[in-house]
Amino acid sequence: MKKKTTKKVTKQDSKKSLLNDAVNDINKELNNLTKEKGSLKKQISNLDSGVDNARRLEEELKKKIARLLEREARLAKRKSMAQTKIDKLSDRLNKINKIKGEISDL
Repeated sequence: MKKKTTKKVTKQDSKKSLLNDAVNDINKELNNLTKEKGSLKKQISNLDSGVDNARRLEEELKKKIARLLEREARLAKRKSMAQTKIDKLSDRLNKINKIKGEISDL
């Protein structure tokens, strides 16, 4: 009868060995998945900070564009006023030249 018991022990040892191997494989896979998860979290964090930086830059650029548009509007107004003054002076010079011409004719 001892022989039967020995075979049972051997089968049990074999099953335990297979189960231990399976558990070890699962633990290795869990470790790999944990590392991959950490790596993915880090990538997401980097992407989040990149998006935040892009948003900040976008806001800064929008503000700069707004300031430039205000400045452009002020300069356009000054240009218009200067052109009006030039036109008035030109009209005066034409009148003066016309009067000079009439005086010369006399």
